Amino acid sequence: MLRHLIARFVFLLAAICAPVLATPATAATDVSTPWTDEDFTSLRLISAQTQTGSSDTLRLGLEFELQPDWKIYWRSAGDAGFPPQLDWTGSQNVGDANILWPAPHRFSIFGLETFGYKNHVILPIDVAIPDRTQPVAINLDVDYLVCSDICIPAAATFALDIPAGEHSGASTVSTHAHEIEKFVSKVPLTGDNLPIQVSNVFATTKGDDATQLHLSVDGLSNAGVTVDDILVESPLRIGFGAPVAVAADGNSDSRYFTIPVFGLNADQDLASETVTVTVIAGPLAIEQSQIVANGPDDASAQGETLGADTMAFATGAGANIWLIGLFALLGGLILNVMPCVLPVLSIKVMSAINAREGEISRVRSGFLASAAGIITSFWLIAAVLIAIKLAGGSIGWGIQFQQPLFLTVMTIILALFALNMWGLFEINGSDNLGTAANDVINQQEKGGRHLSSHFMTGMFATLLATPCSAPFLGTAVGFALAGSSFDIIWIFTLLGVGLAIPYLAIALQPRLAHALPKPGRWMSVVKAVLGLALVGTAMWLLSILAVQIGLGGAIAVGIGLVLGAIFVWARKRSQNLRPRFVFTALAVTGFLVALFAPGFSKPPAHSSLSTAATGPLDWQTFAPETIPALIADGKTVFVDVTAEWCVSCQVNKKLVLETAELAEFFASDDIILMQADWTRPDPEIADYLASFGRYGIPFNAVFGPNAPKGVLLSELLNRDAVLDAIKDARSTAGLASN
Repeated sequence: MLRHLIARFVFLLAAICAPVLATPATAATDVSTPWTDEDFTSLRLISAQTQTGSSDTLRLGLEFELQPDWKIYWRSAGDAGFPPQLDWTGSQNVGDANILWPAPHRFSIFGLETFGYKNHVILPIDVAIPDRTQPVAINLDVDYLVCSDICIPAAATFALDIPAGEHSGASTVSTHAHEIEKFVSKVPLTGDNLPIQVSNVFATTKGDDATQLHLSVDGLSNAGVTVDDILVESPLRIGFGAPVAVAADGNSDSRYFTIPVFGLNADQDLASETVTVTVIAGPLAIEQSQIVANGPDDASAQGETLGADTMAFATGAGANIWLIGLFALLGGLILNVMPCVLPVLSIKVMSAINAREGEISRVRSGFLASAAGIITSFWLIAAVLIAIKLAGGSIGWGIQFQQPLFLTVMTIILALFALNMWGLFEINGSDNLGTAANDVINQQEKGGRHLSSHFMTGMFATLLATPCSAPFLGTAVGFALAGSSFDIIWIFTLLGVGLAIPYLAIALQPRLAHALPKPGRWMSVVKAVLGLALVGTAMWLLSILAVQIGLGGAIAVGIGLVLGAIFVWARKRSQNLRPRFVFTALAVTGFLVALFAPGFSKPPAHSSLSTAATGPLDWQTFAPETIPALIADGKTVFVDVTAEWCVSCQVNKKLVLETAELAEFFASDDIILMQADWTRPDPEIADYLASFGRYGIPFNAVFGPNAPKGVLLSELLNRDAVLDAIKDARSTAGLASN
C-alpha cells in the first residue's frame, strides 16, 4: 500500500514538473540585460533570439526609454550631436555588427537642424555569428549623447550570453522579437523597384553663391503617400536644410523639392558627388544613393534672413573678406579698452615703467617682442580652434575659460605674479619660464634684457583678454569660425595685430615710454596696489572655477594657494639654508595641492546661473524650442547668453540689464527673460550661437511677433538699444499695454 502511495506521489510530482522541465526555453524567452537607468533615459540590450539557431546572424536591439523632451541622434546627427557608438571589445563568437537605423525625426531650432529619436526607440542590430554551433558572449560598451535643454554624453556597458542552438526543434524566438521587428519595419527600404523613388537630382548656385539641391520624388500617387521629410547625407562636411515643395509641373505622380545647402566652401562643388537621400512619407521610408548633376546657373534659390545686418553680411557668401579683416583689426584694437583688460593692467604698467629708463633700441625690441607674443598666442588659439573644428567639436571665442585646468593654472600664475610683485620671491636666470614671468613685473631687470619676458607678457595678456567680446569682434570671429581654416588664421592674425597696436606704436616711437614718471619710491606703492589687483583677478578666476568644479573644489584650490603664499613669506623671512629649503618644499606642495584639487572635485549638477532668479530679474531656463510658441502667444522674448567668466557679460548685466529702469520695464507681463549659461561647455549653446553666426559672448537677442527671427544686439549693450529692439519686436497690443 505504501509503495503504491509513493508511486502515485512521484507520478503526480512528475506530472506537475513535466511542463517546466520539458520547456526550458520558456523561462529564457526574455533574453535581455537589466535596464541601465539615468535621469534622462533608461536603456538595455535585448535579443530577438533565445539561442543562435540555424542562422548565421543574431538580431539584437538597443532599447531606449527617453524622458519627455530628451532625444538621441540618428547615424547623421545633423548640425550638432553624434549617434550612439558601439564597442564590442571582449565579445566572443561575434563578427561584424550593423545597426539598422529607423527613420528619424527632424528637430529644428532657429535654423539648427538635427535628426534623432524621442520617447521610445529600439535600434535593431544584426550581428554576424562566425560559428553558430558555439554560444555567443556579448560585451558591449555604448557611448551616446542625449539632449534636451542641455546635452549630456553618457555611457553604458552590457553583458549578454546567447546559448548555441542545440535543440533544433525548440523555438528560438524571444518575447522581444516582435518589438524589435516593429522598429525594423521603420528602417528605410533600399534596393531596386522601390514603391517611391528619387530622381532628377541636381545642384544650382545663384549669383550670391547660395547653393540649392533640387530633386523629384516619383510614385507618390500609386503608393498613396505624401512626403513628410527628405534627409540628405554627403561625404562633404556640409549641411542640408528642410525640403521646400515646388510646383508639380503637371505630373501628379511626382513632386519636386528644393533643399538649401549650407557650409559649402568656395573650393567645393556638389556636382558629381554621391549623396544618400532618405525620403520619409508617412509609414513608408526609402533610401537611395544619387549622383548630383549640374543644374542651370539661373535656377532660383531661397535665402535665409539673419537678425542683424552685420552678421548677414559677414556670413553671407561673397562677403568682402577685406572689410571683415578691417572689423577684426578694429575689434582687436577695441579689446585693449574692454573690462577684461583690467587683469593685465599691472603687467602692462610695469612693463612700461621698466622701459622708462631703457635705451631706445631696448625699448623698441621689448615692445616688439610683446607684440609678437600677442600675435603668436592668437595663432595658437586659431590652431586649437581649427583642430577642434576638424574633429567635429563645438568652437567659440573664450572657450578655454570653460576648462577647469586652464582656470587653475591661470589662478596659480596670477598668485605667483602677485607674490613676486610684493617682493616675496625673485627667480634669477634667463633660461627658464619663471624668469620670463618674473622679468615682466620686476623693476630690477634692465629693460629689453630678456626678450622672452616681453614675449610672455604678450601671450599672458592675450589669454586673460579672451573672455571679452567687443564691437566688430563678434562679426569677425563669427565669419572666421563659420569659414575655412584659412579664414580662421587670417582673421585671428588681424585680431592679434589689433590688440598689439599699442605695443607696436611704442615700438615705432620708443620715446613715448620716456613720458612716464621716473622710477622712485612711488613704485613700491604702485607694485603693492597692482599686486592686490592680481589677487583680485585670481579670486575672480576662483569664482568661475567654483561654477565648473563646485564650491568645495574652488575652496581647496584657494587653500592650496594661501598655504603656498604663507610658506613663500616664511621662506623670505628665514635666513638659514635648511629652513628655506623646507619652506620652499612646503610652498611647492601647497601650489601642487591647488593644481590637482580640481581632479578630485565633483562638478555641480547645475551652474550657479541656472538659478538666475537671485538677481532683480526673473530669468527663465534657456529653452529656445519654446520661443515660437511664446511668440504665437503674443510674448516678447529677451535671450541672454552669458557666463561667469565673461567680463563683458557682467558689465552688461550691472550697467544696463539690472538698472532700475530696465528691471521695471522687463517686469511687463508680455516680456519673457530667458538666460543661457555657457560657463561650462555646452554643445547646444555653442550650436545655438553658431546658428546666428556668433561664436562668442555676450549674445543678446529679442524675439517677438514683429521679429520672429530675432533682433540681434551689439556685444556691448546700452539702454536705448535694448528698448528699441524690444519695441521693434513687440506686437502692437504689447506696446499699447505700457
